[in-house]
Amino acid sequence: MFNPLQFAPKKKKPVDPNAPPRPNLLSHDKKLREQTEAVDRLLRIVERQQDEIESLRSKYQTMQQSVDQVLNYLRKGR
Repeated sequence: MFNPLQFAPKKKKPVDPNAPPRPNLLSHDKKLREQTEAVDRLLRIVERQQDEIESLRSKYQTMQQSVDQVLNYLRKGR
């Protein structure tokens, strides 16, 4: 049962020259890696900003307490 068409060369499909390039796993891997790195950078930025906000809140509370103490002293002194 030999079928000569089984081993015949296949015809190539016509290629559209205006079509975008076909994606491959390497380009997807590269894009995924770049996006992961970008997200990690943004997370580090957000963490630093949150630390800075917490520091500024602490300074604000300390200053508010100092102002309250000065106001209480001035009120009692009169």
